[in-house]
Formats: sequence, C-alpha cells, structure tokens
Amino acid sequence: MKIRNAKDFWAGLMFVAFGLAFVLVARNYQMGNAVRMGPAYFPTVLGGLLAILGALILARAFVSKLHGEHTVVRLPFNIADLAIAVVVFGALAWGSKALWGNADYGMLAAAVALSVAVVLFRPGAKPLMLILAACLAFAYLLKPLGLLLAGAALLFVGALGGHEYKTREVAILAVFLLVFSAVVFVKGLTLPFPIWPDALEPYVPSFLK
Repeated sequence: MKIRNAKDFWAGLMFVAFGLAFVLVARNYQMGNAVRMGPAYFPTVLGGLLAILGALILARAFVSKLHGEHTVVRLPFNIADLAIAVVVFGALAWGSKALWGNADYGMLAAAVALSVAVVLFRPGAKPLMLILAACLAFAYLLKPLGLLLAGAALLFVGALGGHEYKTREVAILAVFLLVFSAVVFVKGLTLPFPIWPDALEPYVPSFLK
C-alpha cells in the first residue's frame, strides 16, 4: 500500500502510539468504573479514544487524494535533536532518582532545560515542546498545588506555544475552564483531585472546599 498523505500517516501513528502508551501505563493502577472511577479509568478511556482516532487518520493516509506539497511533512527538528532530548530526559531522570530516590525532579528539570533550548535554537519546534512541558507541569504539580494552580500552569505554559499569546484572553479562558473542571470532575464526579494546596486549606471558605 502506498502512503498518499505523509501528514496523516505520521499524525495517526503518533496518536496511536500515545494512546496505546496511556492504556499500557494505566494497567498498573486500579480501573474502577464509570460511577466510581479509579486512577486508571480516565487515561484508559482517553488513550483508547486517541488510539481509535489515530487509526482512522492512519487509514486515511492510504486513501487520500492529496498530491504535491500538501503531502510533504517538514519537521521543525531532526533525528539528532530528538536523540538529544531523549538523552537529556533519561540522564536527568536517572540522576534525580539516584540522588533523591525520585525521578520527578529530573523530568521537570529536563522539560525546563529543553523548553529554553528549543526557544533559543529551534523556534519552529516551540509549540510542540511547550505543550509537552505544560502537560508535564500539570502532572507533577497537581498533587502539591491542587487542580486550580496546576491547571493554570497547564493553560498558560501551553498558550505560550501558540502563534499569538494574549495574557488577558488566556486568563479568562483559564478561569472558565478551571471553575468548570472543579465543579464537574471534583464536585460532580467526586474524583480525588485536590483543588487547593494543603497549606491553603485552612483559609479556603467551606463552600469552596
């Protein structure tokens, strides 16, 4: 079979890979059910949907009727850049685990270092790197800072990867999405996400807890 649209092929392959990775990692945690979700439920469902979407896009790559420039993929980085990123993540994560028994600090340090390097030397890859950094920031900040502050970090860092960044627009969007997330996921579905940092809990009004 001939690949007729390289963009769809690589995008679909990436979606399938990430989706299956989420599903496989989530197998190490309790699944639960739709009424009482365990920590594995959300990533398993989203990972499965992402993999299915990726499979559809991947299939379209073989039946697309696009020709010429529309089928060409121009990546803003090369294989050497990707190898360097993998080495930096691996080395800092291993060093952090060896020194402090936890790889989280190394992962966060690698995300910050690579984000700065990308902005300086590979500006074309800035959106991809900042979005990945935003996801890492949310994952590692959710427990110590709570949903609202970790979500704000996710939105503001991710927005920096866009073509136009406007603080006021991002702030309005953040307020809406974070209030919606707290009401639906924490209050409505009773997911065990902390909303505030533990240090702020005594000062938060009871109706906001």
